[in-house]
Amino acid sequence: MLLIFPPVAKPCEPPAGVALLSSALKEHGVLCQVIDANIEGLLYLINSDIVPIDPWSKRALKNRERILADLKDKTLYENMDRYHQRVYDLNKLLSMSVDTRRFKITLSDYSDSKLSSVNSRDLLKSARQYKENPFYRFFEDNLREKVQDSDSKFVGISLCYLNQALVSFALAGWVKDNFKDKKIIMGGGLISSWMSRPDYNDPFKDLVDLTIRGEGEIPLLELSGVKNVDKKHYVPDYDFVKQDLYLAPGKVLPFRASIGCYWSKCNFCPEKAETRPYSSNRASRVLADLKEIDEKYAPDYIHLIDNAVTPAFLKALSKNRFGFKWYGFVRFEREFLDPGFCRDLKQSGCDMLKLGLESGDQDVLDQMNKGTNLDYVSTTLKNLHQAGILTFVYLLFGTSYENEQSAFTTLEYIKAHETYIDYLNLAVFNLPKFSDDARDLDTREFYHGDLSLYLNFTHPSGWERKKVKHFIDKTFKKQVSVGSGIRKNPAFFSSNHAAFFKKYKENK
Repeated sequence: MLLIFPPVAKPCEPPAGVALLSSALKEHGVLCQVIDANIEGLLYLINSDIVPIDPWSKRALKNRERILADLKDKTLYENMDRYHQRVYDLNKLLSMSVDTRRFKITLSDYSDSKLSSVNSRDLLKSARQYKENPFYRFFEDNLREKVQDSDSKFVGISLCYLNQALVSFALAGWVKDNFKDKKIIMGGGLISSWMSRPDYNDPFKDLVDLTIRGEGEIPLLELSGVKNVDKKHYVPDYDFVKQDLYLAPGKVLPFRASIGCYWSKCNFCPEKAETRPYSSNRASRVLADLKEIDEKYAPDYIHLIDNAVTPAFLKALSKNRFGFKWYGFVRFEREFLDPGFCRDLKQSGCDMLKLGLESGDQDVLDQMNKGTNLDYVSTTLKNLHQAGILTFVYLLFGTSYENEQSAFTTLEYIKAHETYIDYLNLAVFNLPKFSDDARDLDTREFYHGDLSLYLNFTHPSGWERKKVKHFIDKTFKKQVSVGSGIRKNPAFFSSNHAAFFKKYKENK
């Protein structure tokens, strides 16, 4: 089996999904090759023949090798200003490597002015017109020989993010046109979300031989002739990871202890709309997996990519010591009220926790069915700060439960706790298309396309999207930035690089 993870995703760590698929296949005797075409493709463009057009691009081009080396150097992450200069210079080179009149590409995004990522006709057009895609030369120069030499009759494409969609279909079109004996399989998070739509009608059946919704281990094993497999637990196989390739100060490996969300009650959440079942493994089993990964791959960081790490697993994790540091997403749970628990998490290697607060107004949280108590939040933020664990707090503005007054309440809550918050992520709410809330609101299309997953809506309190954005930019950001200890998020990489600035923050 040949599995490919296409551009564009943040090039700081390898993909987790294909690592699990590779592990399952190998364990049952199926040969598997994984290609992270995302990091390889982005580096291919960055190192291509770029013609500088201004002093900025000339400087960036002159320092190209040094920039790439610095992003893998821990000392860069001691100075946020120097870090941002390097990241913006690298992004400048990447953006100039394509036809800027049509394509926009960054270290975390990709778009095409002629084609939409949420329109099946445009995706199929991207497949037919693959030679127009900026990654076409990369396909030819770096992938052709690998696909040709693969004994597998299957090429699996892992499509997880919207930023990958157009390139994924260009890749599928290229494979279809150049390797007539290969069958194309598509799976991944975005494919699963599309297939969860009640109106999904398989628009790609003439291009893609098989689309897989949800976990792909059993379908791929059955395709490979391995039948009646009931095992669902595998340790990720990161043998495909090349040393010093990713843009991070050390080896970062993503790891998932559970699938779905153990809370799964938030009214605003797209996961709830997709009715994805939650599943997890025993803490002892997951800890054994982490110890195996620690011994085999010696990562510097483990990125826990669960929707939310359970309190039970956090307790088990807090009692163990590993050779790596770690960070992940958690809910504001009762366990964090214990300062000793937070200190134990730090001792276990926890450098940062991402926390979904969403609102600083208790009434809004209750209507969201968030299950969050603001008194718990206050104590949690203080305890984590005192334990030396960075906090990356997520806020969500513009839900149907919020109005302008409650947005100001959130602002005041954050100002009162800014000493204990290290990073903030401010997002404007997108209404999941098939959620319960969508049935009760006056809605309209957000992105025009038959695969769009979100809707815009008329706010019941007049708190429209334009007003929300104005509030965030002109009021919220200005008030929390004056004299605040809350740091600017790492450009493009955001929370994926945020934990690496720990030393700098402690020195400050």
